[in-house]
Amino acid sequence: MSDPLVPFDDGHTALDDDDQQGLRLTYVTTRGELNDAEQRNITSAVTRRRLPTPVQLLDDRYLRSLHKAMLGEVWSWAGTYRQRETSIGVDPRMISVQVRDLTQDVLAWIEHTTYPPDEIAVRFHHRLVFIHPFPKGNGRHARLAADYLIRALGGPRFTWGAAFSVTTDGLRARYLTAIQTADRGNYKELIKFARA
Repeated sequence: MSDPLVPFDDGHTALDDDDQQGLRLTYVTTRGELNDAEQRNITSAVTRRRLPTPVQLLDDRYLRSLHKAMLGEVWSWAGTYRQRETSIGVDPRMISVQVRDLTQDVLAWIEHTTYPPDEIAVRFHHRLVFIHPFPKGNGRHARLAADYLIRALGGPRFTWGAAFSVTTDGLRARYLTAIQTADRGNYKELIKFARA
């Protein structure tokens, strides 16, 4: 089953040259095949990994290894921070610093119970998406990392909008709206979406 928050594709859109850079699987030629291959890799990674403690998870090396486990069978660059500027995300030269600052902030939020556990995990997710450390897979990586964090904090896994009865495109639009609301400092919609 594919991730409903990954942009919809009818399965027939051909990958362009940029989409194929670092692709390990020579048989993958369409966006649908790519989505399927990535989802198989992610499913395999999730079933093989143990739940980390917050201290284990909130570490630059762990976050990179999680990305590599999720997408390393598909992409040669998986687990490596992006080197190019993108339309979203921080300057590539600042990624490692921003990730380190984020992990330290989250550890402090946990230690001082600055926010309730759901809000800590959602704020972590939101900032990780904002940093946009990898060339691809940032949303899926941040959602899985937030799931690991909330579970390590004793809460149930997030559902990421599973209760909403909308099309895949509508669900993604709702998620992006919640992210944009969080960009303005209001996390209520993103928490609601994560728990829906």
